[in-house]
Amino acid sequence: MKVFQHIRELRTAGGLTVTDITEDVTDLVRDSGITDGIACVYSPHTTCCVRVNEFESGFLEDFAQLLRRLVPSESYYAHDDWDRRTENICPEDMDQGNGHSHCMAMLLGTAGESIPVRDGELCLGTWQRVLFLELDRERDRRWLVQVVGT
Repeated sequence: MKVFQHIRELRTAGGLTVTDITEDVTDLVRDSGITDGIACVYSPHTTCCVRVNEFESGFLEDFAQLLRRLVPSESYYAHDDWDRRTENICPEDMDQGNGHSHCMAMLLGTAGESIPVRDGELCLGTWQRVLFLELDRERDRRWLVQVVGT
């Protein structure tokens, strides 16, 4: 059994942006030397996530509109109420609330995806891509890949 891990960094544009990281993940799986196993692609940020889906402009527009309807940024969020909030305070968050970003992330589920690896390749469907979703403002971010197998 082998384990390979690598961290990548990126600067996001902010505000519901989606970055296709499939080619980078594919290259890292190949670099791992693991031919059969699983690749975990993970975001260690609470307002980002990694998802597998199509990278198609119409779908991405529909998805962003759906999230904005479900979790509007202009609504009240206790997370952004500085008269109430006393935990996990980051000074830069006080300038621009991000309660809506945290709620979106919770709706989207876990922060990463696990993708089978067979014959040294990701087992993705025809149109599937590995996507990094930024739900907050422009920031420096990172994501990691851990490949486990033989």
